[in-house]
This record gives sequence, C-alpha cells and structure tokens, in this order.
Amino acid sequence: MQFVDKILFQINTEIEKLGIDDCMGIDSALHMMRFIQPLCDELRKYILAYQFADETEEISFFKEYKPEVLSKYLYYNKIYVIESKYPTGSDMKQREYLYKELDSLTFYFSRNLDFYQYYRSKSTYLDRYYFTRNQNDLRICTDSSHIDKDPLYSTGYDFKVAKIITNELLKIYLTNRLQELERIVQRKADNGQVVETILRWTGSKRALVELIYALEANGDFNKGTATLKEIAGYFENVFSIDIGDLYHSYLEMRSRKINRTRYLETLQKSLLRRMDENDT
Repeated sequence: MQFVDKILFQINTEIEKLGIDDCMGIDSALHMMRFIQPLCDELRKYILAYQFADETEEISFFKEYKPEVLSKYLYYNKIYVIESKYPTGSDMKQREYLYKELDSLTFYFSRNLDFYQYYRSKSTYLDRYYFTRNQNDLRICTDSSHIDKDPLYSTGYDFKVAKIITNELLKIYLTNRLQELERIVQRKADNGQVVETILRWTGSKRALVELIYALEANGDFNKGTATLKEIAGYFENVFSIDIGDLYHSYLEMRSRKINRTRYLETLQKSLLRRMDENDT
C-alpha cells in the first residue's frame, strides 16, 4: 500500500537524520513519538475514507501495514517510559530494572502464546477472523481487546501484531542496554572499584515455594511473625521472579506420594556432598 510505504519512509528518514541507535536517550524517544503520532492520525483518516478492493487487501492492511506503523510509535513510547523510570542508583538496581523489563516481555509472549505462534508461523486460516473488521468470532477471538477499539479502524488483533513487533524490538534494546551496563561495571572492576553482584533465581519455582514454606514453618523471619505472603513477596522482589499461585504450588507439593520435601532433601544431599569433598 503506497500510502503506508510513504509514512514508513518518512519515519525511517527521520530516524536516520537523528542518528538514533539501539541505546537512544529519552529526548530522541520523545522526538520520535511526536513525529510519528501525526502520521498515525493521517493513516487513520486515510483508511476511514478508503474502500478496500477486497478482503485480501483488508487483511493485508490490518495484518502487515498498520502494525508496522503502529509498532514504531509503541516502540518509542515504551522506550520513553523505560528511560523515564530508569533508576539512578546502584548498578545492581539498574540491572534489576532492566531484567524486570525483559521479564515483562516474556510474560506477554507467554500470555499470548497461541496467537504469537499463529502469527510467527505465517498461518492464514484464521486471518478473516483476526484481520477483518466486524468479523470477530468470539469462539475463536476470545481476547476482549477488540471491544475497546474503533471498529472502523481496528480488528482487535492488529494491535497484538504491533505489540509483538514492538516487544521483539524492545528485547534487542534492553539486551543492548544490559550489555552497555556490563561494560561499565567491568570498567569499574578493572579500575579496582567495588562492584555489586546481582543474583537471579534459576532453580524451579516449585523448589522456591518449598523453601519459602520451610522457612515460614521454621519461623526464620522476624522471629516467626512474617507471613507466607510477605516472605514470598520478598523473594520475588530480590530475585526478580513471579512465583505465581503460592498456595496451589503448596497443595501440589503436599499431595506428593513420596519425597514431599524433594528440594530440601536435594539441598541436604548437596551440602553433605560438598562437606565430604572438602574432607578429602
């Protein structure tokens, strides 16, 4: 679609003119938001007055063209938000912040896994339901986002495609941000400065739940007054992890026929093995 191609050309030209790279600042992100928003408005007005030649053209617009433009705005908008809230404290706090942003992308993909797989596999068998206006089959399109959209300019799922494109770009941006931070930390270490270390829980969530319940049952926090919710929240904050349904995981653990404290037993064996190794 020539009109969309023209808009994308204007956006890319502006990006090149500003010399924006993968670690842009907040001013560049704000500039691009202000530049792209009027173009999005122009596109909306154009489509509202435009008559698609057939269903194929309509699907192509809402599946490919509109998301490509919209994702540009969403990308710079999200970067603006990320950079506005970026912590100015320790390196560890900055790492935690960036990791949490990356985790939120993973969470979005997991929540929309079926649609993501459909889109990324280049499937087409549901396109007329996903990418044509006023054709939503609620048995298939269970997502409620389409209810809040302009029915003349949205199918509800064109926005999801834009989010997928945006999040994939954000993953690159955040990864580059982390790499830049690691280079700064390494330079500090090379200069003999004290460097904080961030620890991330890489064991299973069920193992962590087992540990939390054991610590609570043993009264190891605040002289036994800390609640399970408080302990779990602390672990989630420190390790940047979403534990999920704590009680449901506990019920599964309690219902085991054997090795109900499997993780604690593994910890004991690992520690005893370490002790034995040190004795030899």
